[in-house]
Amino acid sequence: MKKKVALPLLSIVLLGVIASHISFKPADHSFLMVVDGIEIDVIGKIQNQWLSHTQNCEGVSQAQEGQADFQAIQYAIQSYSPPQSQSARIAGLWTLGEWTLTEVEFEALMPAVVTLRKDNNEQKIVSRGIWSGHTKPWMAAPLIRTYLTTQVPEIPSQLLNCFEPRSKSFN
Repeated sequence: MKKKVALPLLSIVLLGVIASHISFKPADHSFLMVVDGIEIDVIGKIQNQWLSHTQNCEGVSQAQEGQADFQAIQYAIQSYSPPQSQSARIAGLWTLGEWTLTEVEFEALMPAVVTLRKDNNEQKIVSRGIWSGHTKPWMAAPLIRTYLTTQVPEIPSQLLNCFEPRSKSFN
């Protein structure tokens, strides 16, 4: 077979094989790539990679379990909707100024990311800034960041960009 015919034919066969294994499907707010029936959030993966190279977390702090802010935040979350919220366990906590993002796991409730704002030295939950549920097949961080940005537009983007889920529920 001549090279002029073989190369285009090889390209067509290669494209056909790839197309038989890979497709794209619209879902919710974006698209998923489907490889042999497995859904992959390619856009979320790209967003995570880009953010890992461009984010600036210089002013963002992470309170530890023994600190007063940590205790106040945990109390605010546990008091939000008792009795189920009383089992709240903080998996991650990011603070920038008066704003806090907290990743929380519960015994009987779905995992959540809770936005809090300090007001008169008291931690208060921003009710429209709560993400709860599983994120599969989406990448957790980009999905939750997008949701919180639309729900609480005044939250600092630097804080959102430094949020990286830690709990097994989101990974």
